[in-house]
Amino acid sequence: MGVTALWVGDSFTRGEGADVPVSQTYPYLVSARLGWQCHVDAQNGTGFVNDGFLAGPGLAPLIDRLPGTARQVRADLVIVDAGRNDCIAAGPAVRAAVTGYLTALRDAYPRARLAIVLPTLLGQWQPPEYRHVAAVLRDAGPAYGADVVDPASVAGFAAPGAGPALVCLDGFHPSAAGQAHYADVLTQLLLRAGQ
Repeated sequence: MGVTALWVGDSFTRGEGADVPVSQTYPYLVSARLGWQCHVDAQNGTGFVNDGFLAGPGLAPLIDRLPGTARQVRADLVIVDAGRNDCIAAGPAVRAAVTGYLTALRDAYPRARLAIVLPTLLGQWQPPEYRHVAAVLRDAGPAYGADVVDPASVAGFAAPGAGPALVCLDGFHPSAAGQAHYADVLTQLLLRAGQ
């Protein structure tokens, strides 16, 4: 029957700005390469803390979306790729939101494999705020049996001069080339983590 993968995240995970069919966004590219059935729960501007209010109405943080998603998707693998929009939150608020979400996620999917993708941009420079959120995720993930993967740790992830070709005109979201590059990196990391 195969693996059902659920990707949970933000505008990166959703493919915002890439101007490609949804099948060419990195959650679908990775899932196709690894033979997984792909489902995506991703909303612009949201995170563990952030409710996406600046991105538009009707959005919600990850934990508020979880009950509905868990009713709709029976996942064997849940990949959480979020935290970019939580940089303005205070450290204790981020930690509480991450542990609260991971507790609820493990309750919703007690037998699923969990993977956490540390927040990154497609460039050599990574915001210090991302490193703070990444540290919280790196600390919390193993307590819930989650594999924690860091795209920026892969050689060539942010090769000099590659950045501009990999991002949209907004200078932030992955372009079509960035989606493919991110898929290459995450396929490698998720395969390694699953061994």
